[in-house]
Amino acid sequence: MSRFFKLAMPRFRGGALVLFFLLFVSGCTATREHEIEGDVNEFRSWVNAQTSKLEERTEEDWKKTKEDFKQRTEELDRKQEGFSEKLRTDYEQIKADFKAREKERDSLANREAEITKWERDLLGQYANGTALTAANIEQAYQNFMSNVRARNKNWEQQDWEMAAAVLEELNQRKEAFDELPDETEVRIKTIQIEFAALKESETAK
Repeated sequence: MSRFFKLAMPRFRGGALVLFFLLFVSGCTATREHEIEGDVNEFRSWVNAQTSKLEERTEEDWKKTKEDFKQRTEELDRKQEGFSEKLRTDYEQIKADFKAREKERDSLANREAEITKWERDLLGQYANGTALTAANIEQAYQNFMSNVRARNKNWEQQDWEMAAAVLEELNQRKEAFDELPDETEVRIKTIQIEFAALKESETAK
């Protein structure tokens, strides 16, 4: 073995070790980035699944979802040092999308609670849908219209919209009764027309 080759061997081995180390670190970094990207993509899928059909989510179920969101974001926030700029932007957008849907869900819940209150005020004992029967559905409409006549003097546009929502809910419940007497249908139709006309005249002022 030549003297030059003997002198070069240690340098070659040292360079090979450095190259191996760099390749190893690069491979680990790429693997880590791939894992983090997978975590963010899984988070995106979770958010999409949790925020679909918000109107069907119960209050208890949605509360659990918000707790899960907090836990998941805390875990991902700790990994942000490994985020690329694009991944960080994507992650922030996913969180913003969830928060926007959360506001929408809260708005739906508030409206549902408001409608429930208006149903109690305008339908009285018939506010609970399970209390309705084919025999008393007409009375429920009469209760509704009687309360509308008595209360509407100081109503604003939003109040009329809530009353209309109560009537629409009552109309949907009526559909469960397939064959009502013709005279009952006529009287109910008269009440529906009276409400529509009164609403139009009052909100046009």
